[in-house]
Amino acid sequence: MKLKVDKNAWRLMSQRQRMSPFPNYMSMEAMARRLKSYVGVNLEATLLIFEDRLMNAFNPKKNFDEAGSSILRRIIREPKLYKTLIALQHKFGNKLVHFTILAGKRARVQPTNRELYEFFAGYNKYYLEVYATYGSVWVVENVLNVALLKIVQKRIADPVEASKILNVLTLQPSAMVARIEREHLLGVAAEVAKNPGWTREIKNSTLTDEKLVKLIKDHEKEYFWVTRDYEDPVLTFEQILQRLKVVLVSNPVKVHQEMVAERKDIALQQQNLASKLSLTVQEKQLFSSMLDLAHLKELRKRYVSESLYYFDDVLQTIAEHSFLTLKQVRFLRTVDVGEILLKGKDFSAEANDRIKLSAWITDGRESAVYTGAKAAAFKKTLIDFSPDTKEFQGFPVSPGKARGPARIVMNPDEIGKIKKGDIIVTVQVVPSFAPAIHRAAGLICDGGHGVTTHPAILAREAKIPAIIQTRFARQVLHDGDIVEVDGFAGTARIVKRMKP
Repeated sequence: MKLKVDKNAWRLMSQRQRMSPFPNYMSMEAMARRLKSYVGVNLEATLLIFEDRLMNAFNPKKNFDEAGSSILRRIIREPKLYKTLIALQHKFGNKLVHFTILAGKRARVQPTNRELYEFFAGYNKYYLEVYATYGSVWVVENVLNVALLKIVQKRIADPVEASKILNVLTLQPSAMVARIEREHLLGVAAEVAKNPGWTREIKNSTLTDEKLVKLIKDHEKEYFWVTRDYEDPVLTFEQILQRLKVVLVSNPVKVHQEMVAERKDIALQQQNLASKLSLTVQEKQLFSSMLDLAHLKELRKRYVSESLYYFDDVLQTIAEHSFLTLKQVRFLRTVDVGEILLKGKDFSAEANDRIKLSAWITDGRESAVYTGAKAAAFKKTLIDFSPDTKEFQGFPVSPGKARGPARIVMNPDEIGKIKKGDIIVTVQVVPSFAPAIHRAAGLICDGGHGVTTHPAILAREAKIPAIIQTRFARQVLHDGDIVEVDGFAGTARIVKRMKP
């Protein structure tokens, strides 16, 4: 594949930790080949660079901007476009999950190599449609957000006030999955609190009442996927039990009522602001489309997270049949799995090279994977930074300003180090970061890709300033450095350096 690696021609769109090419290379193929079926335009190319489980995603700047503008024009012509895509996401998402449930069951009872290959190819097939009905969110969300800000600024001269109003008008409770799960958990706790016997059983971890067990299992069944996020573990019965112990110490009935009231109040605030600003019918439709985008994003997360959980058994069985580790299998393409399982090819060395450093490129016709010197050239050209940087430019996703000590956190199991008033600095956050984000004063993410991304949703729920796409803040800052994050301007700066 001939593709010029020009730093000025590519834009970093996302940076994520704890990631592998499976299924992300499929996502990029959907963006370059299948979006057009749903929104009228494809991306001309996509590029993923993996260094172990750290992923950097790039798209061509000019084409990306043109595609975003094209989709925005289509939204204006077709105000219900994303409602249609939400319906399609349900359709294809349910098909994907159903397929993976059956494949996972079969993988546990001595499947043939041919069956395993067909399962992998089948996942690829179903996943492409799931991502193609969602992928345009990546492309249009920031363009649409800018258009919405201009609508508000036509009525509100103060840029800070305009930003705050936009924040309220684009809040989508259905996209706040961590909040929704917590609200439901508090509902369970409220039921438990009314029954002294249940309360004792929770406190002592001696669950004997079948109705109580079912109540907790129903919550697990509905929300197990919330913490999954590609390769992260799911939410378990035992974790739910431990969290119930904590929330029962307070007044869960009151807290649950407050959360329900707050969610309803968001809709009321949005109605009042729309009236106050005298939004036209078309303007209201654009704001509605942004809410649909956020809702679609979380639908995609749910279906993909569930499917990956059920598909784990297939990947593990492929690893056993091919004498590879599960990690190595996650660095294979569908064609590679066919070569291994059907033709006996030894792929261990190539898989290890890809884990070390690899560049995955897709355009409208073909895909390629580069390792070694060529992958290193991609990294050197596109991923560089100065360790002497004092100010970081990012993208604002939650308004406000905050100053505090930086805390570098890379994984959910590290969030216990976050204290009240800290500034979280990381690559990307997921719903399992929510408790720490509610303690923090601000959030800086090197990754993230828009106003519907998890950092934006979680920070806005916690009402703290947040910026994304700072690229290398975590590599320059040290724990304890005093930093200021500006969620209006999209910047962060070092106020005082602490000795490492």
